[in-house]
Amino acid sequence: MLDIGGWEFLIVAFVLVMVVGPKELPAMLRSFTKLTRQMRTVAREFSEGMNKIAVDAEVSEIKAAMEKARAGDLDGIAQAIDPDGDISASVKDARDVIQSDGVADEVQMIKDMAQNSGQDLADATAETPAHETEKPTKTPGNKASEASADTKADTS
Repeated sequence: MLDIGGWEFLIVAFVLVMVVGPKELPAMLRSFTKLTRQMRTVAREFSEGMNKIAVDAEVSEIKAAMEKARAGDLDGIAQAIDPDGDISASVKDARDVIQSDGVADEVQMIKDMAQNSGQDLADATAETPAHETEKPTKTPGNKASEASADTKADTS
């Protein structure tokens, strides 16, 4: 900041004592430090205010983007993410390559198989009566489970 050496400081102090006087010097130094503190406080408040304005501006931009997304304006978001259209062109090229290689047919076949097997599983679960799924199963050699099943039958 200020490059003041020892000799320069002594010269400034001597001139200050000669101009202000030894009686007035402590009061003048107190007022100088008070003024310096006030200036630092004002500078800090200004800096914090500017930071708050910047944060509020960013938050308002994010809120506006979220409102556009909720409203269904996805073109604006796509434009913000990919303004040149390079990414969308790459995705379209990749999709065209996949479709031309026949990979899309295989992917569709796998999707169909997964859907059919899931439907078969759902049908099998729906066909099983509810009272059959709730029965406890007896395992051979498990005397504790057989004894508890016998006591339940006796109490019924």
